[in-house]
Amino acid sequence: MISVKAQAGKLFAYLGTVIDKFKESAIEESEATLSEVKSQMSVAGSAVTYPIKWDSEKQRRFVITKLTKEGNLPYKRTDAYRNGWVLAAMPDGFALSNKHPAGAIGGTTDTPSWQSNIHRGRWPALMPIVFKAITGLAERILERLKGK
Repeated sequence: MISVKAQAGKLFAYLGTVIDKFKESAIEESEATLSEVKSQMSVAGSAVTYPIKWDSEKQRRFVITKLTKEGNLPYKRTDAYRNGWVLAAMPDGFALSNKHPAGAIGGTTDTPSWQSNIHRGRWPALMPIVFKAITGLAERILERLKGK
């Protein structure tokens, strides 16, 4: 005669361990994924092309005035945007952010249509990079879990 017993307490303890390891794997893979996104977003945009294609004369005057006041003519990149990406630990994962106003380059396409002609298509766009990075995330978490 064969007999099988299920001890609920041991089963729940085992499931708790599996859940903890799954959460650990998910957090580790989320960090790795966002770290890759950060790396791709920290790439400098391509140089401006000449002659500069201003959106308007008003924009040209504003930019030249601003750069003159800042003592940044001829213009030199500060790399504040590129170096502004921060990957921070949260209670249940990680967050990637950039406080620089250009962080709005997020867009949903590689060349956001709302962007100025000066910047359009020259800098990485956040959302396409995120969408690509999260493709296969569940599978990567499961692979990481298998190794535990």
